[in-house]
Amino acid sequence: MPKNIVKLKWYIIAIILVALVFFYFTAKNNKKEWRTVEVKRQDLVESVNGSGELEAQNSAELRFNIPSKVVWLKVKKGDQVNRWQAVASLDKKTLEKNLQKYLLDFSKERADFDEDLKVTYRDKVLTDTISRILAKNQYDLDKAVLDVEIADLAAKESVLVSPIAGTVISTGGLVAGENLTAANLATKYIKVSDLSTLRFKAQVDEVDYGKIRLGQPVNIVLDAFPSETFTGSVSFINQEGVKTLSGGVTIPIEISLDQPDERLVIGLSGEADFIIEQKQNVLAIPREFIKSRNGQTYVYVLKKNKPVLKEITAGLSTISLTEITAGLEENQTVVLVKNGQ
Repeated sequence: MPKNIVKLKWYIIAIILVALVFFYFTAKNNKKEWRTVEVKRQDLVESVNGSGELEAQNSAELRFNIPSKVVWLKVKKGDQVNRWQAVASLDKKTLEKNLQKYLLDFSKERADFDEDLKVTYRDKVLTDTISRILAKNQYDLDKAVLDVEIADLAAKESVLVSPIAGTVISTGGLVAGENLTAANLATKYIKVSDLSTLRFKAQVDEVDYGKIRLGQPVNIVLDAFPSETFTGSVSFINQEGVKTLSGGVTIPIEISLDQPDERLVIGLSGEADFIIEQKQNVLAIPREFIKSRNGQTYVYVLKKNKPVLKEITAGLSTISLTEITAGLEENQTVVLVKNGQ
C-alpha cells in the first residue's frame, strides 16, 4: 500500500477521534442537571439571631470598705441568704477602739483650738504669724473631725449585710482570719444573686437592631442543653451600643424567661432567635428554587418531562424557605435546573 494512502488513512482516523471526543464533551456539558422537590406545608419562622448568656437581674456584690481583719464569714458558695442577713464581719472591737482614739484626739484638738482662740491670742494684734497659727489649728481640728467620721463609718460598716434574698454565687476569696488591705479590698467580695430573676442577655448586631421590639417572643438554645428550646420575651432594649473588637456595634437586649428552670445557672451561654414573623402550615419550597426576572417571580415545573417556567406569588421568606401564596399546589413538583437555564 502506498505511503500516501496510509498517512491519509491515519489522518482520517485522527479526525474522527477528535470529533467523537468533541461531541462527547459538548453533549456532557449541555446535559441539564435537575434537582426536584415537592411543594409541602411547613411552619416558617423569620428571625434575628443574637448570642449571649444568662445573668441574674437582682444581684449584689458585697465589699468591705475599710482595711481590717475578717473575724467571721457565715456563708459559703451555694448557701441561701435572706434579705438584710449578716454574712461577714470585720474586727469590730478594734474598729470601735479606733473610734474612741479618734474621739480623744478630736477632744484634744478642740481644747487646743479654743484655748488659742479665746485665751492665748485673744487680745493680741492679728499678725501674719498668729493668723498662720490659728489657720493651722483650724486645719488640725477639721482633720480630727474627719478622722472621727471615718472611724465611725468603719465601725458601722464592719458587718456585711445582703440587701437581697438569694443564693451565694461566690465568696470572692474572703477567708475568716485574713487581714484585708487597701490593695485587695476591691477584689474581695461576696456575690449574692436571686436566681428566680434569671434573664438572657444577648448582643444583637446594629444591622438588626431596628427589628427588635419590647415583648417580642424569643427562642433560646443554650450550649449546655442543645436539644432544648427555652422561650421568653424582650424585656429591655439598651439605648447604648457596644463596640466590638472588629469595629462593629452590638446592642445589648435583655430577655425574660417564660418558665423558671432549676437547671439554669448564671453564665450559661447560647443563641437567641428573636421572632419577627411566623406562619404555620403554609405551602413552601427552598429559596434556591425561586427565580426572579423583569419584576416577576417564577419557578420551573415539569411538563411532559421538561422544565417549564411558571409564575408564582411568594410570601414570607426565611433563611432557607419561601412561602408560596399562589401559583403552586401541594405535592406539586418544582425543578431546579443547574445548567442550560
